[in-house]
Amino acid sequence: MRKDKMTQEINQKFNSDLKNFRNYPIHHYINNKQQLQVFMEHQVFAVWANMSLLNSLKEEFTKTTNPWLPIGDPDLRYLINKIILQEESARNYSGNHQSKFEIYLDAMAATGANTENITNFLRHVSHGTDIFLIIAASKMPIRIKRFIKTIFDIISEGKSHKIATAFVYSQAGISALNLIKTILEIEKETTIDLKLYKYYLHLEAESDLSSSFEILEILCGKSMEKWKDTEAIAEIITKNQQTLMEGIETELTGSFSN
Repeated sequence: MRKDKMTQEINQKFNSDLKNFRNYPIHHYINNKQQLQVFMEHQVFAVWANMSLLNSLKEEFTKTTNPWLPIGDPDLRYLINKIILQEESARNYSGNHQSKFEIYLDAMAATGANTENITNFLRHVSHGTDIFLIIAASKMPIRIKRFIKTIFDIISEGKSHKIATAFVYSQAGISALNLIKTILEIEKETTIDLKLYKYYLHLEAESDLSSSFEILEILCGKSMEKWKDTEAIAEIITKNQQTLMEGIETELTGSFSN
C-alpha cells in the first residue's frame, strides 16, 4: 500500500508514541517470583482484552454467521484474518496450536501465579451476562475493573477505527524484551519454571504491528476527523495501560521486598 505524506507522518507519530509507552519501567519492580506472579495476575486481563478488541474487528469485517457471504474490503479481511491466525492459533512451547491468551494462562500456572480471578471472570462471560454487569459485580481490584471497562466502552461505541486504534496500542503492550531480561535474572534466584513465560514473551517480542496499522490506514483513509479520533483513543489507551501499570507498581513496592 502506497502511503501519502499525511499517513507517513501519522505512522511516525504512532511509532514514537508506542516506543515511549512500551518502555514503561515496570520491569524495575519485578525482582522475585512473588512480584512476577502479581504482575501476571494483572496483565492477563490486558492479554484477554486485546483478544476482545480483535474479535470485535473480526465480527464487523468478516462473515461469522451462516449463510456465508463475502463482505467488506478484501484487503481488510485479509489483514484481520492474518492477525487472528497469529493471535488465536499461535504455536505454543510444545509446538501445538493455542491462542496467545491460553499460552499466557499456561505460563501463569507454571509460575505458580493465581488464575482464580481471570477464571471466575471468564466463567461469567461464558454465561452471556452483560460485560458491564460482570465488571461492576466483580471482586477484582478496582484498577483491573477500570482497565477492562475502558476497553469495552470503546468496543460498545462501535466505531471500527477507534477499536482498531485501541487494538494497536493494546497489542503493543509493555516491552517484552525488558521483561525477558527480568525473567533471566529471577531464574538465577529461584527454581520456579519460567520457560513457558519466556516463550510467550518471545512470541510478543516477535509480533509485527504493521498489519494492525494497515487496518487503521484502510479504516481512516484521508479522513482527518477519523485520524484525530485515533489520537484521542491512543491517549485513552496509553493512560489506561499506564494506570494499570502504576497500580501494579504500587502493589509490588508495597507488598514485597527483594
